Amino acid sequence: MMIDIEKVRGDTPGSETLIHLNNAGSSLPATSTLAAHKAYLDLEAREGGYEATTIAEGEIARFYTASAKLLNCDPGEIAFQSGASEAWWRAFLAVNPQPGDRVLAGTTEFQSAAFGLLQARNRGVIVEMIPDDASGQVDLAALSSMLEQPTKVVCLTQIAMSNGLVNPVEQIGSMIRDAGALYLLDACQAAGQMPLDVDVLQCDFLTATGRKWLRGPRGSGMLYVRDSILDSLTDPVFVDGRSAVWDTADTYQMSQGSARFELQEMNPGGKVGLGAAVAYALDIGLDAIEERVLMLATTLRSKLRDVPGVTVTDRGEQLCGIVTFVSDALSPGVISRLLHEQRINVSAPEASNSRFMFDAVGVDAVVRAAPHYYNTEEELDRFVSALSTIVSI
Repeated sequence: MMIDIEKVRGDTPGSETLIHLNNAGSSLPATSTLAAHKAYLDLEAREGGYEATTIAEGEIARFYTASAKLLNCDPGEIAFQSGASEAWWRAFLAVNPQPGDRVLAGTTEFQSAAFGLLQARNRGVIVEMIPDDASGQVDLAALSSMLEQPTKVVCLTQIAMSNGLVNPVEQIGSMIRDAGALYLLDACQAAGQMPLDVDVLQCDFLTATGRKWLRGPRGSGMLYVRDSILDSLTDPVFVDGRSAVWDTADTYQMSQGSARFELQEMNPGGKVGLGAAVAYALDIGLDAIEERVLMLATTLRSKLRDVPGVTVTDRGEQLCGIVTFVSDALSPGVISRLLHEQRINVSAPEASNSRFMFDAVGVDAVVRAAPHYYNTEEELDRFVSALSTIVSI
């Protein structure tokens, strides 16, 4: 399927005034997402907050049905979250590893997951890091050997947030399933950039955010929890009338499905907006999106390698839409700021965002440019020209 670039750029107001290459941080929303989100807020203003949720029941339900189609699961296996970090924490706390339990994790984990792992280690949980292979991805032979010992859960990130690496998550999922461990997959940088199928991935949990490649509102995200594992999980730490039913003075019953991982007071406007954003991505087609994003990213890497003093820092046998680099002349933070002054948006992730990975490659920060399908090759040329001028001064 070919993407109508003129149409999607017409649907993206921000593309008229800037070159936005910070899609791995927060993408520009489409007009349909903006309209759905704003319409819900207007409805609350006219009708009242509680009343609006009843009137807009169909729009709110679209979040679940669209997200289920995105991940190839049942709508009841989806929970709305404020973002991927909340989703990861809810999943990890539900697994509830105890002192002596064994948890495996990759080196590409984001800081919020790392904090959870460090806290677990401090409680006596055995946390072991899976080595990388020569390409930077998870070493499958090492993982296979590690899985020979009893393991509670394996926590992995599908796409590294600061070097474009894509882990072989499908093959890993099969290994984890055979070992009888749980599989918590951070798909924060994958959702909206490429097709995802939880049955192919064989994950038990999947976390994603709305603001990145899905082009949804900030403060929105999703948690997938496989229905068949619910009975093996600990009740969520935070529970209210959405998560459970208070059936007697001394007892409560957890809600069915992933609703137990939600609270009654959430952001319904964000839920409506994310539902619209997911529907927009599905209409375009995730295969088509992945193809175009990869084309733009490959083109950009090639152009950057021709800029004197610039080194592309991406790793992995498989790469994606995240393109990272450093310069001999200026720090990533300064480059990001100078480009922003020219209405070109990139980001400059630092080691504190993903220290396991940054420490392994020996850099303190990188410039991250992440083109999405609405970007153009002409924009990439303008970006590289501006960068070349900046680093040559």
